[in-house]
Amino acid sequence: MELFDKSTLTTVIFLAALMSAVDGDIDEEEWAVIKQFIKSHWVSEFGEFKAVQKQITSHLKQLVHNPVALKKKVNQLVGILRPKLSMKQKEVLLNLVREVMMADKKIDEQEEKLIDQLMKIMDVDKR
Repeated sequence: MELFDKSTLTTVIFLAALMSAVDGDIDEEEWAVIKQFIKSHWVSEFGEFKAVQKQITSHLKQLVHNPVALKKKVNQLVGILRPKLSMKQKEVLLNLVREVMMADKKIDEQEEKLIDQLMKIMDVDKR
């Protein structure tokens, strides 16, 4: 059995992509982490990832330079996700987002705010 269903996995990938883009600079190292995650979790039964990738990219472009919309979207997505996720899934999500945040060896203020927001909404203690 897969750890995530298609919808949940898509949202997790979107949140990771958001972490990569939130500082306004999408680094290759950050995307390498996301690509590896997709390779590990996306299954052929979910269909082609390309269509999902286009949706994610489109949404990112709308949110990255609009902090109010960004915060609202993250609250909305995580609010929907939180009750559906097991503790293991929450850990995987938060670890992925942390790995993306740290991949370029720079932690931006916006990245810190996003990880804090995710942890608060997920109701997970900061470790």
